[in-house]
Amino acid sequence: MSEARQVTQAMIQKTLSYRYYIYFAVALAYFLVYFHRTSTAVMATDLTAAFGIAPTAIGLFGSMYFYAYAIGQLPAGILADKWGIRNTMSVFVLIAGLGAILFARAETFNTALIARFMVGLGVGFIYVPAMKFLADWFKKNEFATYSGLLLAVGNIGSLASTAPLVALIAAIGWRSSMTSVGIASMVVCVLLFLVVRNKPTNVGGATIEEIQKLPAVSTTPIGIGESVSILVKSYTFWTVAAMFFVLYGTIMGFQGLWASPYLMNVYGLTKAQAGAILMMIPIGMIFGCPISGVIADKFIHSKKRVVQIGVLLNILTWIPLVFMIDSMSLGTIRILMFVYGFFGGWFVVMYANLKEHIDLRMSGTATGFLNFFVFAGGAVYQQVMGAIVEAAPVTNKIIATSGFKNSFMLCLVTLIIALVFYSTQKEHGGSR
Repeated sequence: MSEARQVTQAMIQKTLSYRYYIYFAVALAYFLVYFHRTSTAVMATDLTAAFGIAPTAIGLFGSMYFYAYAIGQLPAGILADKWGIRNTMSVFVLIAGLGAILFARAETFNTALIARFMVGLGVGFIYVPAMKFLADWFKKNEFATYSGLLLAVGNIGSLASTAPLVALIAAIGWRSSMTSVGIASMVVCVLLFLVVRNKPTNVGGATIEEIQKLPAVSTTPIGIGESVSILVKSYTFWTVAAMFFVLYGTIMGFQGLWASPYLMNVYGLTKAQAGAILMMIPIGMIFGCPISGVIADKFIHSKKRVVQIGVLLNILTWIPLVFMIDSMSLGTIRILMFVYGFFGGWFVVMYANLKEHIDLRMSGTATGFLNFFVFAGGAVYQQVMGAIVEAAPVTNKIIATSGFKNSFMLCLVTLIIALVFYSTQKEHGGSR
């Protein structure tokens, strides 16, 4: 064990001030993560026209992001540990930017699929290093707050991918819009490389452990294989993974792809009108993500209970989407979308729920392994919902309401099943 360093007030202040420069750069990168994730919804009709594809193909296109994102989760944790968060995030944001530009120039659907995969892979290496940054630069009682705020910034990215993206596409077309996003990604790449540092000691600062005067803890790393083995054998892990797979899968199947076509086909809205309504989902999440973290830390001292409440209330929003699918007023839908996003955003607490059940030395691997299932859920739901929608009758290029109703019913039923399974998890402090 290394000797204790003499920590000065200047070193402490250096850490506590410089971390916000890094946070700003990381937040910009995370803004792009969510923007790319949900942008497909408002481009669905453009892609159908450009490539002459059916709803199932649109579902495949949307899901390529999630397959690539899921594949990247464990390697992201390994690279963040071995290569550092600075290099990892810089290189992969660059890959995402190149993918966006390739997509903008794609002449065939296969090229578009490859580009979408590149985007998903690139942004798939942002969240896990970002969590490592928060763990290394912020105090334990700050982690939930700043992770919630980071997710709120991500949802501002989702917000930008609705009406603002619709307006940009209307002004310069979807290809030029995606080229612009690719260039913006490269700018963020440069900013990350210039600003981000892996540890407080890299800027002459004090570590968080030194600042908080925490007792010495074991720093012996737990290997990737051993960590994964522990997680696979953990019943708690599977309750969280299954709940996250379904909850995030339904969110991305709906918000990320099929919500806009639903409003356009069932209610006859224009793309701009649908985008304006769908803005309410990320607005709801912007509030829901940080508020749920505060509730879990300050009021309901049970991460499991907070997740249960959030999922239950999210489930309730699916009931009118299924049983009043074509009879709601636009005002009601707008309110429903906000509530849907607000309680959908409570998914952020599931990361804290898992973290309290594991050895913190394997937190990076655990986050990456969990995220594999999270984004596999996004891919599966987008494709399966696309297959259900495509099976519905089409009259005068209008997809029948039954296609959307059946796909939404799938979401409702699987959410209920997942919540029941999740509820069998033992509370923190019990046996695992």
